[in-house]
Amino acid sequence: MKNKRLLFVTTRLFWPTDSGRKLSLYYYCKGIHEKYNCDIYIYSFLEAGQTGEDIEKKPEFIKAVRLAENIGKIEKIQNLVEKTLLSRKWPIQCSLYFSEQNAEHIKKYCDEIQPDYIFTDMIRTSMYYDSFQHSHAVKVLDMDDLLSARYERQLHARYKSNISGQYAGRLPGIINKLLGNQAVRNAVLAMERDLTAKAEIHYSKLYDKVIFVSAVETAYLNKKLPGKAITIPVGINAVPEGELVGIPEKNLLSYVGNLKVAANVDTLHWIISDILPKIHHDVKFMVIGKCPDDIREKYKGNNHVIFTGRVDNLVEYIRKSQIFLSPILYGTGIKTKILEAMSMGVPVVTNDVGAEGIEAEDGQDFWVRNDSVAIAGQVDHLLDHYDVAMSVAEAGRRLVEGKYEWNKIWEGFREVLT
Repeated sequence: MKNKRLLFVTTRLFWPTDSGRKLSLYYYCKGIHEKYNCDIYIYSFLEAGQTGEDIEKKPEFIKAVRLAENIGKIEKIQNLVEKTLLSRKWPIQCSLYFSEQNAEHIKKYCDEIQPDYIFTDMIRTSMYYDSFQHSHAVKVLDMDDLLSARYERQLHARYKSNISGQYAGRLPGIINKLLGNQAVRNAVLAMERDLTAKAEIHYSKLYDKVIFVSAVETAYLNKKLPGKAITIPVGINAVPEGELVGIPEKNLLSYVGNLKVAANVDTLHWIISDILPKIHHDVKFMVIGKCPDDIREKYKGNNHVIFTGRVDNLVEYIRKSQIFLSPILYGTGIKTKILEAMSMGVPVVTNDVGAEGIEAEDGQDFWVRNDSVAIAGQVDHLLDHYDVAMSVAEAGRRLVEGKYEWNKIWEGFREVLT
């Protein structure tokens, strides 16, 4: 029987899986190929640090990859002026990812491979719909989460880093400088929130289905567009029992995050400046993930904070800690880092934002506390009653393996692919 074909327009190459979004894209495609007999064709933009040579490292379940053309500074500025500032048609992120040349290339790629399914990655590639609207393929917008809701939370967050973040390499230098000003930052973020909310509804209407990782956001969109959205959560690979070994270091806490992402940077500042000082135990705080030099420099005098950088074996590092401390200052969707830590059998302390969308119970599978005093108090309590902490952590591990292992997550694609 001939395999079906799926074309996926992605915002980045998703290997190696060193971020939550890359992990989702990787395992979504792996499951679609293996479980639904689809050949996967990728049309991908590159994120900072990626090159064309990375295609050679593509996973074997990917049939072919074509790279998007680099978008010139002039076209980006034209898009920002015409599509964002004047017509208020697109959010900034769409203007930064669009070019007429890529639109034409996607159309030709689609005509060439004649896909049965076409997926686009997040709202920032959704506007390429015009390139394949003529196709009879099932068209799916893999929204991931509601960025407009994330921007709303970010706008009112206590800690406010530069919002350009991962877009810095796509923005003209003068715009990056302007975004460092708080008044400009807030005005731009409010505009992006509003335009993203508008685009989320507009493009959801055009596509056949929309995917979210969290049932909270699926319910929100389905109230506006009944039956349009489905939930396909992020998953985990169950950690083999043989790797759940080792004795954690006394009073060591851990956190995972790419510190080139504003939400992670602001969360880190919150934890270090407002939560750690309220913890009575003499703790060490291990920060795992990509870390720019300016952040290391900011905290170089803090003997309680350890930066590991990106590590190859996340299990080894998280298992060293007594508690995974990961409240999230702002964000939307399911947080992969929370599920991963739970799957490793480490006690997890988070907040409502970090717990959002995860079908687990406070005090039974993990702990959910929302203000700095309560979070710090919970950490102290668990360090004093570690047998209780580990009992709940084991329950959390069993829950995550039962609900979020990838083989179970892949069943969710049946509504789209059959």
